[in-house]
Amino acid sequence: MTPAKPAIQIIIAEDHPTFSIGVEQSLARAGNLKVIDKVTNGKQLLQLLNTKVPHLILMDILMPYMNGIEAAKQIRKDFPAIRIIFISMYEERNIIKQCMQYGHGYIPKASTTEQLITIINTVMAGQTYYHNNRQQPFQQTYSDDLIKKYKLTKREIELIQLLKNGLTTKEIAGKLFLSSLTIETHRKNIFRKLEVKNITELIVFALSNRIVE
Repeated sequence: MTPAKPAIQIIIAEDHPTFSIGVEQSLARAGNLKVIDKVTNGKQLLQLLNTKVPHLILMDILMPYMNGIEAAKQIRKDFPAIRIIFISMYEERNIIKQCMQYGHGYIPKASTTEQLITIINTVMAGQTYYHNNRQQPFQQTYSDDLIKKYKLTKREIELIQLLKNGLTTKEIAGKLFLSSLTIETHRKNIFRKLEVKNITELIVFALSNRIVE
């Protein structure tokens, strides 16, 4: 009987705890993937690596205190054996280029669990993998002043794009590793901030203000 392969040990660096927990629960079902810890910023991650050295880090880009790219630079220098996959809502070419320079893979947050597991296995096999989900481009086309005016968060912008693409609450929850209740709460907050009554009004507002394309 062939002995089971040891689990791939993973640290998640992500400043949204709910997202981290969702990813952890999804990966647990894969069998050979084990999240050994979670952190919320780059500095905390570097401190943790003094006591825990994983096989792989799932790294958000935009985090407080130290962003993911800066943390990856230091990790590649101090821990060259650790593999790094960036998992982010941003898909701008210049950002992905930096991810390619300092990491081993990139995948959008709106990807499915199956896509995430595929990129993990590919990267852990010694290859690089940069998945660009062209069906859900989250390039910044809106103005910062507009976002500040309506106090929209990056998660809400992401949700607006998915709603515009016609996804249901359940489908969005699955893609973002969140609960349906959390998605419904975000949707209610968006409707309240933008003063719209339904999805049709939301899409019209978002398109006319270039929040989505």
